[in-house]
Amino acid sequence: MADGLTRRCSYDNSFEYVDFTDASGFSNQSRIGRLISEEISSNSRSQPLTRKDFNNFFDTDGRLVDEHLLRKTIFKGGVDPEVRPDVWRFLYGLYPLTSTKRERQLLLAESYLKYEALKQRWKSILAQSGDPEAESLIHARWSESEGGGSNDVVQRVSPVSALAQTSEGKQQLEFMKIQAEVYAGRQEYDLNDLKGSIRVIDKDVPRTDKELDYFKGENNPMMFVLRDILVTFAAFHPKVGYAQGMNDILSRMMIVLDSEVEAFWCFTWYIEEIQLDFIAEGMVRKLSLLRQLLEKLDPDLYNYLGICGVDDLTFCHRWLILGFKREFGFEDGVKLFEILSSHYLELHSLEAETQKRLQRRKNFEQEGGHLRSVDDVSDQEYTFDLFVAVSIMMDHRDKMFRCTDAATVFQCIARLSMNIDVNDILCKSEAVFLSYCRKSVHDCFQVIERPSSAKEVLKRGMVVEMQVMGKSTKTS
Repeated sequence: MADGLTRRCSYDNSFEYVDFTDASGFSNQSRIGRLISEEISSNSRSQPLTRKDFNNFFDTDGRLVDEHLLRKTIFKGGVDPEVRPDVWRFLYGLYPLTSTKRERQLLLAESYLKYEALKQRWKSILAQSGDPEAESLIHARWSESEGGGSNDVVQRVSPVSALAQTSEGKQQLEFMKIQAEVYAGRQEYDLNDLKGSIRVIDKDVPRTDKELDYFKGENNPMMFVLRDILVTFAAFHPKVGYAQGMNDILSRMMIVLDSEVEAFWCFTWYIEEIQLDFIAEGMVRKLSLLRQLLEKLDPDLYNYLGICGVDDLTFCHRWLILGFKREFGFEDGVKLFEILSSHYLELHSLEAETQKRLQRRKNFEQEGGHLRSVDDVSDQEYTFDLFVAVSIMMDHRDKMFRCTDAATVFQCIARLSMNIDVNDILCKSEAVFLSYCRKSVHDCFQVIERPSSAKEVLKRGMVVEMQVMGKSTKTS
């Protein structure tokens, strides 16, 4: 039986190994309970990032001055809905983190022109293709109104119009329009793939978030905006195209940003970052990593799921591809989505390295100050969303142990939807993540042999002393 890992609190570097098993040989105590203490609760989460706090992140030129602290603040408490659109423009790549306020005004106008050029190009490509279905592909098949509804919904004053208020701005716009047309003309596309993508998009869009006011009602203009964005993306990303689930990701961005153009560019940036997850090989790899992580953290649960015939963990596919969207209400789902996107806690992040360094120091002291060559065995591919998925399974392991086969496991997972506290699971996921970082270092030290003799210990001590004094030596 693999050992369980527990610690007193998130700031305690010590580890206690315990083992509780029942007659069946499986642990009957949740390992989550041994990974975190009563001190780790939803109360340890911070308040959402406010407008005032967000404004303090910028200098007089409007340049972001502390990216790491911003990501930490987002991770710890999410973002207040009032300032969320502004934060997401940075978080999802619409604005470069180092840009000034003036630069962002020009970039936004350029983004509007490029998007319009891209949208017009795929429509022109279809119109000139000679395909008898071209018209129905350009306009939504499910539209009951002539022309497919209003695809040019205006949510706010266009930055293009604002720039055109001066003669200098008009000159800039003329140049930017030429650049946008050149940009759109250079984008690769595959006409057959585009037609196939549109057919799938037209099936998915009408059923996207119909329970939300933003998309509710027949011929809702937002549905046509959603369609145009998805088709425009698919048209010029032939290697990825369109995959089911993208509509759910985009709808969330549309609601938050309330802008067709800004939603398109933020969606494009996000999908380009995670595009492997929408390719079969990529998701197979991600589920493989999830299995490895669950087996490391809770081998009893992993083995039991194998007995039930679901150790492939395919029931987690929806969690990972949609960022747990269906497991929470809209506001909690958006909060978790932006927290995952902050990438504050990843195995390559500064916080993870800090925890590893603290554990190395502790082990160094326990070894009497002996230098040891330590290789970190933690897998850098274990992203934080995998820790969230594992934490949810471990937190509800008692329910999963009552399952008897694949069907009952899937039923159990389905019942978790809308019954998970987002703050609670984030606290537990953070605790599991930090414990994993420390244990990965601890395990490294365990597998390295101790110095073989007093002579070897003395030799290592001399090397350390000479390094400190700034000297060098040549050993035979």
